[in-house]
Amino acid sequence: MSSACRPEDVTDRYAQTVAFVVAGVGLASAFLDWAPAPALAAQVAGGVAAVAALAFAVRRHGSGPRWLDWVGTAAGGALALAAAAAVLELSGPLAPGPVVALFAGIGVLAAGVAAIRGVETDGVHARERATFGATVASVAALVFGSLLAAAVVPLAPDAPIVRWPLNTAIGSVGFGLAGLAVVRAFDGHLDVRVPERRDVVVAVVGVVAIFALHLLLNAVVAVFSLPQSTHGLVETARDNPEILPPLVVVSLLFIGPGEELLARNGVQQFLYGAYSRAGAVVVASFVFGAAHLLSYAGAGVPPGAVLVALTRVFLVSLVLGIAYERTDNLFAPVVVHGVYDAVQFGLAYLQFS
Repeated sequence: MSSACRPEDVTDRYAQTVAFVVAGVGLASAFLDWAPAPALAAQVAGGVAAVAALAFAVRRHGSGPRWLDWVGTAAGGALALAAAAAVLELSGPLAPGPVVALFAGIGVLAAGVAAIRGVETDGVHARERATFGATVASVAALVFGSLLAAAVVPLAPDAPIVRWPLNTAIGSVGFGLAGLAVVRAFDGHLDVRVPERRDVVVAVVGVVAIFALHLLLNAVVAVFSLPQSTHGLVETARDNPEILPPLVVVSLLFIGPGEELLARNGVQQFLYGAYSRAGAVVVASFVFGAAHLLSYAGAGVPPGAVLVALTRVFLVSLVLGIAYERTDNLFAPVVVHGVYDAVQFGLAYLQFS
């Protein structure tokens, strides 16, 4: 179901009401524990949350100019940034204040964009259901992939060079099967065809773009001294570098196809029914990033490092989502994803060996 967007003639204010309620949650988060983040972070979060709540309170009653939706949405973005800055300061357990504020800020942003676009009640409900469904599908895929790997891997020889690549390959097959199930569940179509010239061009541009983004993110992390967390596979490879060459092959043959079949052909295509295509790319990338939480949140890893890692995954996923959206063919995102991961494993092997 496509959402109705008529910003010139909005007759209900459900999106503004949702934004107002979520902004209220953000305001309440300022009174929770934020330590050891600076008190200023909580004060800023409370201030911008109050601005968002006030702007949307006026708009939900049909009063005030339309630009108040932009003010409230911008304040929601500021709330998310203030919370993210506070999370970067955390070196121990997550404090409740920044976490609640971060999710509230993201929620205000999402509802605010719907308000700006004039999405009415049915359209907002469609987005809520689609986002929930995409999240559940991704979690179920993770569980299924893990269970499938757990059933198969113990049958293999007990050697890291065999078990770790096999575990990754089987898990990726599980993700792909889950992606097929998602496509079938919403009567979608499998976007696999012989690549045309445009598909190849998008794949090449995507590979260049994803590595340019990777270098830019490395520079940002270095300049601002941001905390970092590495993927669990890379951490394992520090003591077992021999697993990395097989993982290069697994990246191209299993990780890229399996994860893209789920994240793009399954989740992103499903989201097209409730969001604009650009919106679906963003939401699918958010879900894709969140699905990598356990890969980076190891024991003793600071919350800020996990947040930085998941943000990187989200931004990288945007490149993959755009490649799929531009072609409606899995070829480009599969190639870009597979090459990107393969190069990362190859570089790690050179470093560790």
